[in-house]
Amino acid sequence: MGTKQGYAITTWRLRLRCKHPEWLETTQNFYNEIQKFYYDLYLERPELWNENSQNALRGLETLSIPGRTRKQVEYPLPWDNALLYFRRSVANAAIAAAKSYLTRSAGGYAGKTETFHSAVTYYKGMYRELTSHGVELRVWTGDEWHWMHCRLYGKKLPEDGQLMSPSVVYEHPYTMLQVPVKEVVQDASGLKERIAAERNVCGVQFGTKDVFAVASVLTADGKEAAVRYFKGGNRYGDQCRRVVEHIDKSHASHGENGKGPVNQRYWMQIKHLNSHYAHQVSREIVEYCKAHEVGIIAFPKYAESYEKNVKKASGNYSALHLSTRIREYLTYKAWQSGILVIDINAKGLHENCAVCGANIVSVDKKTQECTCEAGHKTNRYLNIARNTAKRCLAQFQKKQKASETAG
Repeated sequence: MGTKQGYAITTWRLRLRCKHPEWLETTQNFYNEIQKFYYDLYLERPELWNENSQNALRGLETLSIPGRTRKQVEYPLPWDNALLYFRRSVANAAIAAAKSYLTRSAGGYAGKTETFHSAVTYYKGMYRELTSHGVELRVWTGDEWHWMHCRLYGKKLPEDGQLMSPSVVYEHPYTMLQVPVKEVVQDASGLKERIAAERNVCGVQFGTKDVFAVASVLTADGKEAAVRYFKGGNRYGDQCRRVVEHIDKSHASHGENGKGPVNQRYWMQIKHLNSHYAHQVSREIVEYCKAHEVGIIAFPKYAESYEKNVKKASGNYSALHLSTRIREYLTYKAWQSGILVIDINAKGLHENCAVCGANIVSVDKKTQECTCEAGHKTNRYLNIARNTAKRCLAQFQKKQKASETAG
């Protein structure tokens, strides 16, 4: 294991219940009104556009909040009951939204936001007594600020993690508290250090039909230590299609009224299925890599247009459909476990046999079996996973030797 430490921030989601949910909504409405004010103010002041978020926040406060001298400001905040940390949370959200608008508008893609529906992020002083079972939030009732106790349900928050500013998010039909947790990563060594330490490398290629992904683990000397297929794609597709059937029946019986809120619960089921399987597969891959002492996970990097076309051909609810989300979840889960995730140029990875290096001469698209000139037969996705791991080792070991020679 490396000696260099780092950290990872992950968001934990807990279901929230309270006696006055309407106060949470009132607080959010107040939050979004102030956010629109600061959003417009930021866009009116070009001198703030190139400042970092901290300086931009200071600039907005100078323009809208009288200081100790009570000197008249140019753009006074219309509300005098916005608490300090509540106001700063709003202003930071407005700055982020405005910067996003400026970036997108430069490319001709953005329209200015007229109404916000942002989740409230509770800064220090706006929440207290946060545990796995409850939290006290400072909420706006419409007349005054009030401390309200809320019950929390879900996974237990890590004891050794640093709990950061939570947010209240509405996920119909539930109200969720999202809590960022900062945890120490014991091995935060870089790619160069891992190659020098001769850590194992795992090549991963996403598949189709029942196979979400295929993994091949190679040791530093290029020997294959383990292979695994991560399955469940058929089950995922079947569950999604059953939900879609309910949506189609609803459309048929309700016509135009069958769209939108009428079928919201079905679309939420699709969303939860996507999230569930992406988390499950990414977690299985990370646990598999930990069991085989992997230090680097390598993915083949394809052209964006190629990936888009392949996913379109595979269908909305295929195993490949989840590949982007699996990769996203896998990256942070692997980092938490001290494993680095990298991309390797995919050019030519499918052309040669990983066993002997001969050219691939045929591929059976029904069985996904490929055959090389020497007669070796293997799964095409496993062949790419093996070649990905091999190319990773070859590229970076070569750089390592060149660096040692130069040194």
